[in-house]
Amino acid sequence: MTQINKDLAEAGRIAAFTHREVAALAIPGVNLLNIEKKVNELIMASGASAAFLGYKGYPSASCLSVNSAVVHAIPQNYVLKSGDVLSVDLGVEKNGWIVDTAWSHAVGLVTPRVSELLSVTKRSLDEAIKIARMGNTTGDIGHVVQTIVEKAGFHIIRDLTGHGVGKELQMPPTIPNYGRAGTGVELKEGMILALEPITAIQPVHLTVENDNWTIRAHPDVVCAHFEHTIVITKTGPVILTKAA
Repeated sequence: MTQINKDLAEAGRIAAFTHREVAALAIPGVNLLNIEKKVNELIMASGASAAFLGYKGYPSASCLSVNSAVVHAIPQNYVLKSGDVLSVDLGVEKNGWIVDTAWSHAVGLVTPRVSELLSVTKRSLDEAIKIARMGNTTGDIGHVVQTIVEKAGFHIIRDLTGHGVGKELQMPPTIPNYGRAGTGVELKEGMILALEPITAIQPVHLTVENDNWTIRAHPDVVCAHFEHTIVITKTGPVILTKAA
């Protein structure tokens, strides 16, 4: 049986706990700055540190991306309103071991199509995790995500990928959310991977804002982002950041 480092497992537990607590704040009337404060407080109170804070100069503990902000949005003085989609992305470091995880939330009432985007993206992650087994490949993961998302009429944001994680926040291998089954890097015991389908309700053209972090699609495009950190073991994938 694969032994999972206790600090890595604890980082995953803290990240999952933080997501559960923050989910209650994804409601109309809440300021993103209050969510950022809560994320940092919860991680620190658990005896860990926010892996994003200071990473390549990033100034916050979380990335809080709303609607057309796809990923890496620095928390701003913005009050959530009904109909928004909020993606909360955070990392936790415990004694040098890091996990990375994201969750998208419907704020108040969203359209049926947006609700479906969130559901399909989450399902694509769940199914990708199921086939993340020794002997399979990164192409198998991408193929599963792409098939589910595109069959539902949504779009993969191809420029953004999953990745290895563990002793660093971003490590090889790169894990695209599209591709051919049987191609790419073979999955081996002990690999720590951040799988993260990132999708949009329609095709996108990405731009980077002046803060040099926020990656944005067209203002009218809604995006979704779900991510878990997993470990490849002899008996199958273990989700470190499972929030429920």
